[in-house]
Amino acid sequence: MSAGHGFEWFVAWRHLRDPERRSRRAVALKVGLAILLLSAGILVHLKVHGTAPRDPHAIFAVRPDPTYEWLRIFGVIGLIAGFIITFLGSLLASFTVFTAISVFGVFLGTAAPILALSVMSGFEADLKGKIRGAKADVVVTMPSDDERPFLAWQKARATILRVPGVSGATPYLEAEVMVRSGASPAGVVLRGIDPGTAASVLDLGKTARECTLEDLAHPERVELDPLSPEDSRGAPTIILGEELYARTLRVFPGSLVDVVCPLCKMGPSGPMPGLKQFRVAGHFYSGMYEFDSKLAYVSLAEAQAFLRMPGEVTGIDVRTDNPDRAPRIAAAIQSALGPGYEARSWEELNKGLFMALRLEKIAMFVVLTFIALVASFSIVSTLIMMATEKAREIAILKAMGAEDGAVERVFVAEGLYIGVIGLLAGVASGVVGCLLIERYGLPLPTDIYYITRLPVVMRTGEIVIVAALALGLCFLATVYPAYLAARMRPIDGLRYE
Repeated sequence: MSAGHGFEWFVAWRHLRDPERRSRRAVALKVGLAILLLSAGILVHLKVHGTAPRDPHAIFAVRPDPTYEWLRIFGVIGLIAGFIITFLGSLLASFTVFTAISVFGVFLGTAAPILALSVMSGFEADLKGKIRGAKADVVVTMPSDDERPFLAWQKARATILRVPGVSGATPYLEAEVMVRSGASPAGVVLRGIDPGTAASVLDLGKTARECTLEDLAHPERVELDPLSPEDSRGAPTIILGEELYARTLRVFPGSLVDVVCPLCKMGPSGPMPGLKQFRVAGHFYSGMYEFDSKLAYVSLAEAQAFLRMPGEVTGIDVRTDNPDRAPRIAAAIQSALGPGYEARSWEELNKGLFMALRLEKIAMFVVLTFIALVASFSIVSTLIMMATEKAREIAILKAMGAEDGAVERVFVAEGLYIGVIGLLAGVASGVVGCLLIERYGLPLPTDIYYITRLPVVMRTGEIVIVAALALGLCFLATVYPAYLAARMRPIDGLRYE
């Protein structure tokens, strides 16, 4: 940077400062610091005294103490609010009022989109993880228009395992049935899985409670309810979703449930309902209501016997090394298996859901971008007012030989100062806010969101886009005021002096 350009940046900085009224505007700074220290003290107190106390009356879910949760929410929100008020107070104590408001607008226009997009990305990542835990990255089935049974699944599985990027594959058999315990029936999706290979694809072994996958292959390990009939000692095992287990059927480990298949048995007059008793090995909690209320797992052999489909499967679940590469790996599997099979990635199977999430994130980004747009208009008005107020100084500079380009650069520098200060503070506060929410968490009502805390996932690309857009708007906001100031004639600025 040349000496002339350095002088222009110095003049721009002096125009934005207002050190004479610093003491009059220190109240907001003191209030913000007080809130900041109080909130930090609350969070430190909660941290020193250990983790959240647990509700001893919770049976199927671990629920934190409400007092602890409210204190934690107050601490996190207080830190964010304290930082915002402290930042605004420091701006008012250092810059002119209009400059401080413009910087604060850029700050909000940067921090708010970062927080909102990170939360949206957190919900998306949480949803993806839950879907991958209960389903698979790639599902291989027979074509929908092909009525042949899927019998050669062992050969197909061996071929799939040889495809690069595949870390596991397991067969499954799926059918819609009824599950009944006493007078409490429920329609569910019965999935027969191979206990030996399912752990390499599904997260059922991690989400299962009071049981393991091996209990499906060894029913004798599960103790039967003492009140059960003697002839039910050989009943196979079943693992239910938590909603089915705890709220719909209201059963316990060892309880007997009746599984009814409407059209799985052939009688003299045609298809007729089939019924079989299963003993409950335990339950699983996937975190998705759709799975926890509709899925029930049994061993593949028992499902084939009950559904009268010996040696047949519905498809093969595949786990990949990288879920983001699932569409590419699905195409490779399709190529390896040939036209007799259909391989679809989890993105294709849930295309509508994730498209809705993506559109919602875009809409959120566009709406929050208007904050930065409003801040840019504030910069325009601030610089126009500054050009009017500093008409005498501009006239003196021009009378001393300053060129129009130098005056333009002074006002562009003022706008960039406003944008860069607000941008750095906004990015820093947005990132710190995300880290605080991720570290301490904001609890959510599980009966509405079916998630215990607000998820946050920061993505560098999104932060860079927000920052670049905010800085670009700030630069564009300087064009017109700089043009007006540069075209001002010296005689106009000195006319009333």
